[in-house]
Amino acid sequence: MSTDPLVASAETGDPQAQFDLALRYDNADGGNRDAAAAAHWYHRAADQGHPDALLHLGLMYDSGDGVGTDAAMAADCYRRAAEHGNTDAQVNLGLMYLNGSGVPRNELAAMRCFRLAAGDGHPKAQFNLGALLYNGAAGEPDLAEVHLWWSLAALQGHPQAQKSLDLLDGRLSRNQLASSQARLAEWLLRRQ
Repeated sequence: MSTDPLVASAETGDPQAQFDLALRYDNADGGNRDAAAAAHWYHRAADQGHPDALLHLGLMYDSGDGVGTDAAMAADCYRRAAEHGNTDAQVNLGLMYLNGSGVPRNELAAMRCFRLAAGDGHPKAQFNLGALLYNGAAGEPDLAEVHLWWSLAALQGHPQAQKSLDLLDGRLSRNQLASSQARLAEWLLRRQ
């Protein structure tokens, strides 16, 4: 048994210690990074359902870092982490559905993923949801809803959101703009 308390705890099966050890290997600097060891410990924690380990393992399978590239495995990891409420995993899974990577291309499934993360305040999800709605993925676009999601993303500094809002200039009716602004105010009040 190791004298390092983190290693000892990870070896006894503590998923948080396994995740923390994986991060240690993953984020080591000075040429000491060990992606394979990080993947091993992410796997151990992920097998116990640790949402952040699932996300990180998905990222590794997505990029082939420390493991072979496997889009289907990445999507499965993201899905499992998303089911635990991990918003980054929800966004990544949405992108996989949007691009048909590791899962069949499905804009409606992508929208569901983005909507979950957007509702939790994730700016990339808010922007992506607005873009899918704008492009008619759910039928005729509700420009007031598009405006709401892009406004929320812009308030958080999403780089494309303000430019996208400019696309709506002149397209929103006075009523649509008022509806979006009322929904935005309600959203911001709930988040205080």
